[in-house]
Amino acid sequence: MFKLLIAEDVKIVRETLIRSINWNGLGVDLLGAAENGQEALAWLDREEPDLLLTDIGMPGMNGLELIEAVKARKPDVRCIILSGLNEFEHARQAIKLQVLDYVQKPINPAEIEEVVSRAVEGLRKEREERRGLAAAEQAAKELLPHLSEVLSPAQWSGSLKKKKLVEQAIRYVKDEYARRDLTLSDVAASVGLSDKYLNVLFKEVTGLTINHWIIRLRMEEAGRLLKDPAIKIYEICDRIGYADQDHFRESFKKQFGLTPTEYRNKFL
Repeated sequence: MFKLLIAEDVKIVRETLIRSINWNGLGVDLLGAAENGQEALAWLDREEPDLLLTDIGMPGMNGLELIEAVKARKPDVRCIILSGLNEFEHARQAIKLQVLDYVQKPINPAEIEEVVSRAVEGLRKEREERRGLAAAEQAAKELLPHLSEVLSPAQWSGSLKKKKLVEQAIRYVKDEYARRDLTLSDVAASVGLSDKYLNVLFKEVTGLTINHWIIRLRMEEAGRLLKDPAIKIYEICDRIGYADQDHFRESFKKQFGLTPTEYRNKFL
């Protein structure tokens, strides 16, 4: 549910907005209806709305002044103007304030429902995108404990869409990295991209090619398993997808600066 606050000085309009619209059906939790701009600002000290539906022509503090004050405190609040003032200057100022929509009076509940529905859908998409971005970054951190030491913030500056594709590739590799026959083509097919494009995309987002990323993941897992003396080195080699112990030894030493045996001896 997204929270919405109304600011409207005319009582009959205020009550109509409250009663004639199925806010819950729109996915909206109506916080309340303030009688003026000052009262609306006081709401922000108690609870932060996602949406503000405000009249322009209110005494004391008009709707545009209210929006400006709200944006200064809570920049993420989306604002919708409700007004009978059909003047270009107000519309131009509203655009400068990044107002989401502009609804004319007399009020039409169906029109307001349509406008709010679009606003809610936009907010929902933004929320999903933020969650997707957070999940992508968290997945990479969980899979590579030392990733933050390797990558700079600039390397994580790709678009959200790119990060989502990389997140999907990371999940696939996490599930399949122990397969000896795992290839770049397998990973690319899992996200519906060509080998070349996925590799370029992956490196742009993480700073590593997919093959290097798979090797690093395998070596991190090998390092974890080597701490358990009950697990033989040849068993570890097999578990992480290596058929050749010499190849495994070379890769491990390149990653940690120690052979698997030397690394294990540190924990005995």
